Amino acid sequence: FEEDEVVHITCEDNGGGIPEDALPRIFEPFYTTKDMGKGTGLGLSVSYGIVRDMHGKIVAKNIDGGAQFTITLPIVS
Repeated sequence: FEEDEVVHITCEDNGGGIPEDALPRIFEPFYTTKDMGKGTGLGLSVSYGIVRDMHGKIVAKNIDGGAQFTITLPIVS
C-alpha cells in the first residue's frame, strides 16, 4: 500500500514465527537459525543491503502464528 511518499510491501506466513532471541539479529551477515549445512545466513543480510541501497527499510516481526516482513521504499516519480 502507498502512504505519503513511500510504498509498503508486506509478506507474512504462518510458519511459527522467528525465535524472539533471534529477531534482533536476523539481518546480520552469516547469522542463521538453521542447522549446520542448511544455510549460509546471507539471504536476509543481502536483502537488507539491497533495500537499504534503495533508500528503504525492511522490518521483521512476529504475528499470530508466523512472521511478517515489511519493506518500505520511497516512491520514485
